[in-house]
Amino acid sequence: MTRRTKLLVTLCLFLLGSPVIADELPRDDPPPSDIKALAAARERGLDWLTKNQASDGSWGTTYTIAVTSFACLSYLGGSDEPFTGERGRVLLKGLSFLMANQSDGQFTKQGHTWIHGQGFGTLALSEAYGRSLFAKTKPDIDTQQIRGIVGQAVQVIANNQSTSGGWWYAPGSPGSHEGSTTVCAVQALVSASNYGIKIDTGVLARGFDYLKQCQNADGGFDYKLGDATSMKEGTAGGVATLGLMKKFDYSVMIKGYNFLLKITPAEISSQRFPYYGHFYGCMGMHLLRQEFGRDKEYFEKTSQYIAEAQKDVLSWRQENGEWPTKGSVSGEGKAYGTAFASLLLSGPDGRLSIYNRRSPDVPRDDPRP
Repeated sequence: MTRRTKLLVTLCLFLLGSPVIADELPRDDPPPSDIKALAAARERGLDWLTKNQASDGSWGTTYTIAVTSFACLSYLGGSDEPFTGERGRVLLKGLSFLMANQSDGQFTKQGHTWIHGQGFGTLALSEAYGRSLFAKTKPDIDTQQIRGIVGQAVQVIANNQSTSGGWWYAPGSPGSHEGSTTVCAVQALVSASNYGIKIDTGVLARGFDYLKQCQNADGGFDYKLGDATSMKEGTAGGVATLGLMKKFDYSVMIKGYNFLLKITPAEISSQRFPYYGHFYGCMGMHLLRQEFGRDKEYFEKTSQYIAEAQKDVLSWRQENGEWPTKGSVSGEGKAYGTAFASLLLSGPDGRLSIYNRRSPDVPRDDPRP
């Protein structure tokens, strides 16, 4: 076996949660008791979502497209066979809600923001389509229709990119832009591309460049290009998104990594959007760990960061399996926290394409245009 082949095999085993050869990758896995606790909490969170879905297939109150998208992603990320059983039926109902709340790929604007629903809705449908290609149990839904909607949705995203390369809350705002909107737009484009859905690669490249330009000397990322004030949750989003670049920008990523280590997960827990910050913080550290997995120092520090973030999130869980609203998010009910937390706890399993630096090998019988 060649050195390259051994490394690829090791990485695959790692992503699947299987034991790896000691001389191939440093071991810093959570203790078995912690692994069981994480899995149990995630399962109870999914159970709560299953019992608390609205009759129209949605979750949430005002931002039902965004919250429903994260709930669907939590089901897609929580099982090798997400389309089976009661949860599978609930997932399909949620996907149908998303499909019904768009027209020609443009999702309905809710509250003050359109792009978050557009980005997260596109991401959820893209990952659902992608998972359908690999699942043994195929979903009882028109996956080619889903693919078509995603294709239209990424074009809508492209059409609303600002002249700076970022995105804004509302469509048709070429002179406005900020980081969190750009993060959700870029990740949706990456996911679609991962599954062979055509995107404008120039739009994606400009989105990545916008985020890189938002980084300050201390490694943190601005809320908006030119602010020169590093955000904490926003930095987590920037690191997680730039970690998806095919050509890894080591300087940017290491500076962002060091910034997150310095502020610690505890600091993110005290911010306005702790679920958002921990979701992206864990994703970013997971992607860094894939890139630097053979380096013991990086592996241990990224693992420790993820463990600390998960510990905080676990401490917020209620007895009935739900997670409460925290920070500045109000009015969305407990589905917001529960969907975010359940997805965060399943993310490192690597079932969603955005948790992997290497694109999935799409089956050859996939009908690409």
